[in-house]
Amino acid sequence: MQGENMVWKGVIIEESLEDKSLLKLARIVGTSSSTLEAEEEKGSLHFHKVEVDDAAKNEFVDKAKRSIKNSWYIHICRGETMVVIFTGKVFEFTKAQKDKLEQARSYGLSIGILKEQLPTERLIIDPYA
Repeated sequence: MQGENMVWKGVIIEESLEDKSLLKLARIVGTSSSTLEAEEEKGSLHFHKVEVDDAAKNEFVDKAKRSIKNSWYIHICRGETMVVIFTGKVFEFTKAQKDKLEQARSYGLSIGILKEQLPTERLIIDPYA
């Protein structure tokens, strides 16, 4: 059954990838151009709204942690679960596990991601926010 709850949804910023072949493991369902919060000097970036089938999730996460540049992250969500992927490190937690979300945020800060750009609970509700 290929229903809504069998699909992980998230956002990949194309410029965050060392290896853009990661995009082939996801369905791009929309693309927009925008700047990052508090880093407008980086210019306009390409934000891809993506879907990843549950059956491909592990392959996607494994490739993503090897494909993303330092000081960036990718998130995917399904139901009340979020996966936050950094270079070589992955955090997976549910909406109720606020301590694990905080660990992901602390790690992001430690590698140079600005507080305004870190994952929040609202992404679990709206992965494309």
